[in-house]
Amino acid sequence: MTPLELVSVIVSSAGGIAAIGTGLVAWLGKVWSDRITAAQKQLADVDVDLRQHRLKVYPELWQLTAVLPKWPRDPSVTYECARKISEDLRSWYFERGGMFLSRTTHTKGYGPLQDKLKDVLGAGKTGPLSDSDYDSVQERCSILRTCLAGDIESRREGIDPKS
Repeated sequence: MTPLELVSVIVSSAGGIAAIGTGLVAWLGKVWSDRITAAQKQLADVDVDLRQHRLKVYPELWQLTAVLPKWPRDPSVTYECARKISEDLRSWYFERGGMFLSRTTHTKGYGPLQDKLKDVLGAGKTGPLSDSDYDSVQERCSILRTCLAGDIESRREGIDPKS
């Protein structure tokens, strides 16, 4: 075999290997693309299902926090009411919807509200909530509601009627 024939055989073999390599890369790309698409569809289905569950159980939690409104302030709220709120929150968490809370809503909303109620109730006070206790618990209720709205994406910008 002459050097020219040897080079010709090597070049044609390399072209075949390149074609096989290109085909293999295309096939692997398709396999991974299909897997990614299937995983994204599965996640989208889970998101829709989770949102539907949240829409069923979040309104009850929202209503539990209505006992301490910012406007107008309710002077009749007592430490006994605060204890009942904490107990009702616990019941809701374990019996209805705690498993549907996002990590953010649990760590920034629900947990801190229960912690604040524990702090406020720890002193054993009775009667109407002091202004500072009312404000601190009411603020935690508001943060929880903001987190709940974020979980169900209900605070998106609306359409401006002027445009």
